[in-house]
Amino acid sequence: MDWIEKLYQTWRYKIKNFSLKKAMVVYLLCAIFGAALASVITIGLCHDWKNLIKRVNGIEEDYQYAGDGSFVIYYKTRGSVRVREDGLIRLGKTDTFFFQMLSFVQMFCIPAYSVITVFLVSFFYYKNRLKEPLLLLKLEMEAVKRNDLSFSCFYGSADEMGEICKAMDLMRKAVVDNQKHMWELMEEQRKINAAFAHDLRTPLTVISGYADMLMEYYPAGQISEKKLMEGLSSMKEQALRLKTFSETMKKVDSFEVLEVKKRKYQTEDIKKKITDFARGMEGEDTPEIAVSMESDGGEIYCDENIILEVLGNLLSNALRYGKEKIEILAVKEGDGLFIYVKDDGRGMTKEELYRADSPYYSDKTYEEAGQEMHFGLGLTICKILCKKHGGSLGFANSVEHGAIVSAQFYVG
Repeated sequence: MDWIEKLYQTWRYKIKNFSLKKAMVVYLLCAIFGAALASVITIGLCHDWKNLIKRVNGIEEDYQYAGDGSFVIYYKTRGSVRVREDGLIRLGKTDTFFFQMLSFVQMFCIPAYSVITVFLVSFFYYKNRLKEPLLLLKLEMEAVKRNDLSFSCFYGSADEMGEICKAMDLMRKAVVDNQKHMWELMEEQRKINAAFAHDLRTPLTVISGYADMLMEYYPAGQISEKKLMEGLSSMKEQALRLKTFSETMKKVDSFEVLEVKKRKYQTEDIKKKITDFARGMEGEDTPEIAVSMESDGGEIYCDENIILEVLGNLLSNALRYGKEKIEILAVKEGDGLFIYVKDDGRGMTKEELYRADSPYYSDKTYEEAGQEMHFGLGLTICKILCKKHGGSLGFANSVEHGAIVSAQFYVG
């Protein structure tokens, strides 16, 4: 009997994955077949019971039912139909009741079974095909309403209700991803604000200190002109630093709200744009820049400005640390575009590998060596732009020497 159970489960699974329209047809066909079979069986049983009542009362086949429990034999004479005097038999009250009841059942069983099957089809169709997914959708909406995004709206069927539940669950996951992304943006903004506030203390402290000194000693003539000019020069330098800070903050905010505008490019077009951009940043005193590209073919859908902005920041860092040669490798694989920038400098420390893309994080030894001051926002901007383009930013050290920064973009 196992094969029967297996066959039943197989067909049950197939029917469960039917579309709602096909499932309704199957249910209606089963209902019609059931109603017809029940009607045939009922009419046959009633006919047999009525024949049994007739036999018990000695009523032969020639007798015809005349109503009210009477059976008669008709004969024709001179163009008219008459009843034989010896051809009249009356049933008892009990037999008459049962005979009439059986005749009534025979007459009305078909419409009765039709109505019953309509109700049964409606009940089982709702129970088997609509009740569970509708309940899941209701629970999902209630969960979303109370901001609970942990409830999964999974319904194991390939019909329309299964697709709706799947779409609802995908929407829930999209909301979760959006909230996660918003939380990450808020956390990133919080870090930027905290770093910005921290770095503001130094110039404000310097300005405040010189202002207090000038207010205290200048009116009494206790400060020399040289000291005065030094103080004013320091205050101007710190004010310029504050101005630069505010401009960098504005730049970060503008990238946060940047809209990605993708266009279709051929692989060779992207390679040419990267090569031309790199050549534009290469100078007489800078390391040599080598550009190469690997591709699995196909078209690239990307925002050229975002890719070149990220590449510009990565190249700026590489040129700052590189000695003789910088390598750029662009790899198009599936729906991803990967750009690797490798320099032949000292590489990155463990702290730099972990914090390189943190807001306002910069190499202090580089600044202490008298190099141009920067605020450590280049890689932070790269990370923001890569995320905007559906990718990410990564850091590693080369096996030989130097650092490798990888930027990934979704270009499908």
